[in-house]
Amino acid sequence: MRTKSIYLTLMVLLMVFSVACTPETAGTDNQTASKDDNGSNETSQSRRSDVVIAMESDAVTMLANTDVNYVNDAQIRNIYDPLIARDEEGKPVIPVLATEWKNIDELTWEFTLREGVTFHNGEPFNAEAVKYNIDYILDESNNSYYRSRWVNVDEVKVIDDYKLQITTKKPFPDLITRITDDLLIMEPGHVEEVGLEEAAKNPIGTGPYKFDQWERDQYLRLVANEDYWQGEPSIKEVTFRYIPEFSSRLTALLSGEVDLIKNVPVDSVARIENADGVKLETVQSSRVNYLALNTFYDGPLKDKKVRQAINYAIDVDELLQGVLDGFGTKMTGPLSKINEGYTETKDYEFDPDKAIQLLQEAGYNPEDLSLQLDTPEGRYPMDSQVAQAIAAQLGSIGINVKVQVNEWGNHLTKIQQREMKDMFILGWGPAFDAQSTIENLFTQEAPYSSFYDEEVEEMIYNATPIFDPEDRKAAFDEIQHRLVEEAAWVPLWQQEDLYGVNEDLNFTPLPDETLQVFDMSW
Repeated sequence: MRTKSIYLTLMVLLMVFSVACTPETAGTDNQTASKDDNGSNETSQSRRSDVVIAMESDAVTMLANTDVNYVNDAQIRNIYDPLIARDEEGKPVIPVLATEWKNIDELTWEFTLREGVTFHNGEPFNAEAVKYNIDYILDESNNSYYRSRWVNVDEVKVIDDYKLQITTKKPFPDLITRITDDLLIMEPGHVEEVGLEEAAKNPIGTGPYKFDQWERDQYLRLVANEDYWQGEPSIKEVTFRYIPEFSSRLTALLSGEVDLIKNVPVDSVARIENADGVKLETVQSSRVNYLALNTFYDGPLKDKKVRQAINYAIDVDELLQGVLDGFGTKMTGPLSKINEGYTETKDYEFDPDKAIQLLQEAGYNPEDLSLQLDTPEGRYPMDSQVAQAIAAQLGSIGINVKVQVNEWGNHLTKIQQREMKDMFILGWGPAFDAQSTIENLFTQEAPYSSFYDEEVEEMIYNATPIFDPEDRKAAFDEIQHRLVEEAAWVPLWQQEDLYGVNEDLNFTPLPDETLQVFDMSW
């Protein structure tokens, strides 16, 4: 009888102990039932508060307005806000830190700014901050790769705390695009106080996330800005993990170590679609992919007929179907059909006999040519595989092509410093308007340009100040036809972006490729 009594006493104590250890009696009260987005019952405690995004490489810098680099931009746009953002169709129309903008005349633009916004350190956002950041781009000593895109800006004049005017040296109808795609707002006092070197490692903006920790070549961690002017972010912590090899990124996604990866190769689509816990998200990107035929290198591609021959020798349709499994839209010129400045251009149809004829007219037998083709690996869908396939196609008419695979950061540096040889694979985006693509990829001083022709550059700079929409469109149409005639590139395709995503993460991919964690949720 005593044994039974002891047993019952122990059972009661065990039950009391178990209850005492539940979250409700341990001082937490967050286990209230709620409905998820699909209407199912879910406890708020089960919702995650963090997200891990895998990137193919580290950011170059945490400074805004400095490095023209998607990997960089995708991360720091969570720290810094722009003045204007693009809508889901890619149009630069969404007010962010600017609430209104207008032309005073062809040389003057006026912007009204949002009041009541503060930087992460508590300093107020105002017109002086915008002026500081534009002046930062224009200052040659800062070595901003954006500077060539802003050379038409003459002066930024502060009217009052929340109004400013930008005057230009000549009409600059593309200014709104430049502001949307380029300009992010750093806190001026912080940059001045700590200097550029320290600010590049410890950024302060007005965005939804604050800088927390950056371990180079490993990860960047951001935490929610609870005082964000658009409201407190639902995701409280963001980690960008740097995983250069796609196979490792995919493994991390499938194992649950990361929640989001971009640029899924087509040969991995089925694996994601058939896996538990993950999903595939796709969108027609504004990014264009191309084979640059480098006229800055002293080689045979300086000859127009050689460049034309390369175009005839490459079968883009075969590449699209055989390597990309149809995930992309063929281009024939420098702009894709999604670009508002697009015009239909000549298609260099696959014609190997014509290619050989043009090479002979230029004084070459195909077997005489040994070319280098540089490519990143894992930056664009199937990029190194595309490069190998191009080398094989050129090899079929006798041209010897050496494929050089580069780490992404090194690939960009070689382009910027004019160290590339004959050809290289590159993508460009967002590419929604004619000027931002054509001026930045076909002029002598632009950092990612691979082609320069004095007459073509004159055509470009004559077109950029044209304000009348019809006249402007006609001028850029003519330039597109001329670039195709000059065989400035081998245009490949408008990229279709493929994302691997944790199935519980609410994420909508956009054509401009931004990764706005503020818009994500669980």
